[in-house]
Amino acid sequence: MKKNADGFTLIEILVALGILVIILVVGSNMFFTILKGSSKTKILTEVKQNGGYVINVMERMIRNAKKIETCESGMSKLKITNPDDGITTFHCCGSPLMIASKSGSLTCEQARLTSNKVQVSSSCNDFISCTQAVGGPPVVTINFTLQQAGTAARPEEEALVNFQTAVTLRNY
Repeated sequence: MKKNADGFTLIEILVALGILVIILVVGSNMFFTILKGSSKTKILTEVKQNGGYVINVMERMIRNAKKIETCESGMSKLKITNPDDGITTFHCCGSPLMIASKSGSLTCEQARLTSNKVQVSSSCNDFISCTQAVGGPPVVTINFTLQQAGTAARPEEEALVNFQTAVTLRNY
């Protein structure tokens, strides 16, 4: 009898297919895990950049202000006098953080500090608070939490970052 050595046995083909399936499943799981991590990183970066921008703008303007006109904690509004004697108002308007220059009047569609990709996650009641020690400069505390706008498709893609700082006037 002549033995045919040119083909594969059924067991060899099944073992090769089993190994290939295992490699494909592990590879696809790794691929989707990397995509999830990339998506979370992108969302978190957007939230942190917006919050950092808001903190930097507000700190700089408050530190260089001549004086604080009004500080309404319950209304989440801060009105300062700029070095050029203009009035700037900071306001938390539910979702966007707002700034109005010169006029002091403020609507929720005017001069956003945050992009439309993020929103304030908590109420605006604690956004601004002001304290002043006897004989000392006023201290403005800024506190807000940002998250991505809309709802995340998956809970692991949610980005929620708290921003807080205290600022005193330089020229008190």
